[in-house]
Amino acid sequence: MRRYLATTQKDIKLLLRDIAGLAMLFGMPILLIIIMTLLQDSTFKTIEEKKLPILILDLDKDTFGLNIVDGLNKSKFFDVHEQFENTDIKSLQERVMSGEFQIGIVINEHSSDQMRNNIRYNIVSILPPEDSLIFNETPYISTPAKVDLYFDPITKNSFKQSISSAINQFSSGVEAKMIFDIYSALFEDLLGMELRNANQFAEVIDIDTRNAGDNEEYIPNSVQHNVPAWTIFAMFFIVIPLAGNIIKERESGISKRLRIISGSNLPVLIGKVTTYFMIGIIQAITMIAVGILILPLFGLPELLISGNIISLLIMTAAVALAASGYGVLIGTISTSQEQSSIFGSISVVILAAIGGIWVPVFMMSEFMQMISQLSPLNWALNGYYDIFLRDAGFIEILRYVLYLLIFFLLCITVSWYYRNKRTIV
Repeated sequence: MRRYLATTQKDIKLLLRDIAGLAMLFGMPILLIIIMTLLQDSTFKTIEEKKLPILILDLDKDTFGLNIVDGLNKSKFFDVHEQFENTDIKSLQERVMSGEFQIGIVINEHSSDQMRNNIRYNIVSILPPEDSLIFNETPYISTPAKVDLYFDPITKNSFKQSISSAINQFSSGVEAKMIFDIYSALFEDLLGMELRNANQFAEVIDIDTRNAGDNEEYIPNSVQHNVPAWTIFAMFFIVIPLAGNIIKERESGISKRLRIISGSNLPVLIGKVTTYFMIGIIQAITMIAVGILILPLFGLPELLISGNIISLLIMTAAVALAASGYGVLIGTISTSQEQSSIFGSISVVILAAIGGIWVPVFMMSEFMQMISQLSPLNWALNGYYDIFLRDAGFIEILRYVLYLLIFFLLCITVSWYYRNKRTIV
């Protein structure tokens, strides 16, 4: 216990003497969270607000063409431009091919007339032969109304499907309107009954989009990704000062003098873990406070913590232990200051990259999603996600806590074994 307390006290004093180092441990992560959240928030807003630019050439100039253009204009997903001056289809293709527009739509001539004729033909085909002359002229089957879609070669398939679905939806609405108009005219001619047109059909299906959780008001935002993500990154980045401290002790002879004292090396390792564990906890509290108090001052959403506070503390403690254990491992196996700083920083960056800190895991390929599960930073991030986004309790985050504790114990065990082996040699 004396070795443990002495090591802890010594490391705390060393940290307090290095004011510049402490400022970097806390100041840099705060700056990183603010900058990255501002960048990603603006990106998310751009993605949400950006409309797909489309160019329309309406050669029909009748019910079908006018309703398609009106429907696309009312949609919040498309930025519609009509080509009035030049009615040449080739001109539209060239503008799309050049990248000026991602999608070009050509509504062919006489599309409305073709739809009306086909509707009349279908009506006549279901009537008895003696009633086939209810229209002034005998309808005939004609080619369907035609809409040509031209895509920029770089357009994503998801955008292609979006515009195709929209066209199909608006076409169905126009067809229903035309059918109503034709039947209305028939009723008036045959029965003298005028149908009322409310200009809209009642919706028989109500599609409601909501989150899968009980909290229907929750909307994910960049703050709730970046605050936990960069907090985890900052906590693991203490590997550099922790490993550097261990190597300084080795180079100055302090480590050798400690080994002369009888007893296990484990209390020394645990003492170092305790010091940097406390630093990690303070870092996490500071970062969460930044998300709640500072980020809203920049016009960003406030960090909302929907989960259990006890679960949040337990998760944070597990992350701090894992980060401290990793720092002890790097410092123990490294042979020089340069080696520990280079390997430690690069390894944390790699673990962060594959762990979903920079790029969310769901945007990765299936192979990389499998690889990401090997990163302790991914376990930590998933645990925080469950707390922040899914109102998770201790049971829900238990597996991630266990993963991080196993990782910590593995790091400490390897460090202790390696330190004893070096002592014997």
